[in-house]
Amino acid sequence: MVFNKKTKAQQEEENKASARVKPPAGFPVQVPRGTQDILPQEQKYWEYVVETAKAVARGFGWQRIDTPMFEETILFTRGVGEETDIVSKELFELKRRGGSSQYALRPEGTSAVARAYIEHGMRSWPKPVKLFYVGPYFRYDRPQAGRWRQFHQIGLEVFGSSAPITDAQVIYVTNLMFGELGIEDYVLKINSIGGPGERKEYIKVLRDHYRRNRKKMCRLCAERLKTNPLRVLDCKEEKCQQLANTAPRLLDHLTDVSKQYFESVLKSLDALEVKYEVAPSLVRGLDYYTHTVFEFVAKKREDVAQNTLAGGGRYDGLVRALGGRDTPGTGVSIGVERVIDQLKAEEVELTVTDAPQLFIAHLGELAKNQSLRIMRDLQVAGIPFAESIHRDGMQAQLKAADRLRVQSALIIGHKEVIDKTVILRNMESGMQEVIPQEKLIEELQRRLHIQNGG
Repeated sequence: MVFNKKTKAQQEEENKASARVKPPAGFPVQVPRGTQDILPQEQKYWEYVVETAKAVARGFGWQRIDTPMFEETILFTRGVGEETDIVSKELFELKRRGGSSQYALRPEGTSAVARAYIEHGMRSWPKPVKLFYVGPYFRYDRPQAGRWRQFHQIGLEVFGSSAPITDAQVIYVTNLMFGELGIEDYVLKINSIGGPGERKEYIKVLRDHYRRNRKKMCRLCAERLKTNPLRVLDCKEEKCQQLANTAPRLLDHLTDVSKQYFESVLKSLDALEVKYEVAPSLVRGLDYYTHTVFEFVAKKREDVAQNTLAGGGRYDGLVRALGGRDTPGTGVSIGVERVIDQLKAEEVELTVTDAPQLFIAHLGELAKNQSLRIMRDLQVAGIPFAESIHRDGMQAQLKAADRLRVQSALIIGHKEVIDKTVILRNMESGMQEVIPQEKLIEELQRRLHIQNGG
């Protein structure tokens, strides 16, 4: 599948077609708040992002895994953390018929993949175990630009390697994905949060700083200071960001071992020519992170709160916390909706070249059946086409072909069926010629510059 830039005129016309139409008065059912319908004209963005990411991931040795959309709630309370916003405020819990809550829609992917790693004995697989996934996730959050209650992520996870180069590899591959997509206006922010022991000592110092400035904090951060102190550092409120800028640096409270680990990651990124910014206040929002944490942040949308395109880090204690053997891990999740928004913001407008280039028109019952056989041949050859086989009038069919702006039309009537031929019509000039059916695919591939197999 190939994607190219689209002209402004084409995009304006498409935008009009995709403009949301108000439902008729009295229409009883609408899409749930915080979710969206992904219409046909938007699908090219989704296919572009997902197929590009899959190709890059597989090229670097990641294998796909799919986990259920819901899991036992305890998986997320243990893995993500009971005091995180995701679990304490945003979890969609499911109730069994006649019973209490036991399951929850998955709010993120790493915990579920770690559960699968343990359950299926992947620790016996050759190391490292590299898994990727694509799918929908769910958080009960206030909907706003860049934040949905049902959203989609592409994730890369690596189990079994504690080497700094593995963190750098995950970051490098994510950076390559954005390059393949044509996205340029972003910055990689990176930090180290050390191990649990280092954070415990740092949290004491951090709490002292914020308690001295309690009146300058937002109400939410005043609560977080009690339950999840590190989260106050990445609050998006302006007054809290000012406090974060003057807060003690976690990097200054790391042990020499942790500092050396972080330096090794940065040296690998330098060698790979991946540009980054060290962000001392970056902590990420999940309890399982240790040492390296990072985010890819959109530049053009820095005035928008939800501008993180991808984020991840190391989670060496997660597998053990879920009941498995001590296993190091690291990974990243990429927000599909936000990446698509960024593609549009950078005007990387796309069109799929497997859009119809041919229209098949028929006249008569014999021709209708023969058209279906020809469609099969075109599909096998990877030649995209459109049709209105339910229509009988030739004029109505050719009008449909005009609206689709196809290059050519294949016309089949009773005579063509008997002669085993097809009429190929240039829709712009009106010129027509007769082509034997046995040579049709070869002739179309030559004229439309389509290789065998698409």
